[in-house]
Amino acid sequence: MNRSTLAKIVSPLALAAMLVACGSKPSGTEMVVHPANDTPITHIANYDMLGDTAASPEGLYEVCSVRFGSCNLLYVDAATRQETYLCATPNCTHDSESCNSYLPLEEGRYGYQLFFFNGYLYAAQCTPIESQGPYLMRMDPDGTNREIVLELENGECFSGMLYGYGDRLLLQISRVDENGNSETCMEIFDPQTGERERLFSLQLEPGGKESASLMGAAGTSLIFLKSDEEGRQYYKVDLARENPTLEQGQTNLLGPEFDETGLYCTVQGDYFCTYDIAAGRLSWENLLTGQKKEFPLPQLSGEETVYGLALLYDDQFALSMSSSEKGSMNLLLNPETGESTGVYYYPTRESGYDILADFGDELLYKVRTDERPLEGQAAYGLVGEVSYHNVYAMVSKEDFQNGIPGEEIPFPE
Repeated sequence: MNRSTLAKIVSPLALAAMLVACGSKPSGTEMVVHPANDTPITHIANYDMLGDTAASPEGLYEVCSVRFGSCNLLYVDAATRQETYLCATPNCTHDSESCNSYLPLEEGRYGYQLFFFNGYLYAAQCTPIESQGPYLMRMDPDGTNREIVLELENGECFSGMLYGYGDRLLLQISRVDENGNSETCMEIFDPQTGERERLFSLQLEPGGKESASLMGAAGTSLIFLKSDEEGRQYYKVDLARENPTLEQGQTNLLGPEFDETGLYCTVQGDYFCTYDIAAGRLSWENLLTGQKKEFPLPQLSGEETVYGLALLYDDQFALSMSSSEKGSMNLLLNPETGESTGVYYYPTRESGYDILADFGDELLYKVRTDERPLEGQAAYGLVGEVSYHNVYAMVSKEDFQNGIPGEEIPFPE
């Protein structure tokens, strides 16, 4: 299964850092010498970030706060197009640790975030409490055999992006020391042995407050964005080199310098995309194969604001734009010619098209977020509290390309 990149264009700086709560003590992780290594970096999560969903080769996992004081794992089976609690016990109420879908929430904790990697489902608890720091739990695809494979120290937190790296993981870890000084590092983590290796710091200067903005990955390289008064420039840090550093990467440039007024560039999955506003031309490059395509901006009514290309799946792109009358919209483009197919998608709160999983000939996408009464709230004297869950649909790629929506999948009762 090929992971898809969500059909959404945002500013590169908006993707930069996603920080969660930290404590007060620095990590003891040591810098080690890293020999040259041609292990490829792989995409294992939408947006390359922890989130409330995780795609596997056979389906999609979701974590929801269905009842007060806990979370539950749900699963959408791509073959049956059904969503169920991740539980095979008949008549289970899904409200205790005897249920495979149940995830407890200690006081002071918030929800979990997921990803699927090398045949296992992972749940990250990002909120520290006094007795335990943030941790990463691994389990079998059916929710059994749970094991905490990584527990961060006080002062550490998961931040930003994550990738597969052979049988190991590439993680961004932030830490705050006793004096309030913060640092973000790239680390390699082996979930089989629990070993952590520090690659390099993302601080742009020793003791500085500004961190490099990790924007993506392709092949053996992590891709960063440098921004200053002169403009913005992508560059690559190649992990195949011995002892890779940010300084090495800043001479390994990717694409032209741009300012988002005359030229707009983005990294989406394994693709580097450009929109030359002045020339009215679009282009993309597959950073793995070197394949490139350039084509003129399709003829539009003139009322739209164009943001650039949005990668949907495979090499299917859309033109991301908006208008005062119709709001945000995606215009599907012909993969061969880049011409307009005439098929528009208008994502709204009630009907969205965020592609979360690619199952070959079929796609699974998020339609909207629904709400339902929060179970168990009466026991705590609460009234009117609600829980939120995603509503999904599955559609063939042929129907999607023709603007035919998929059938919604009911949420389990």
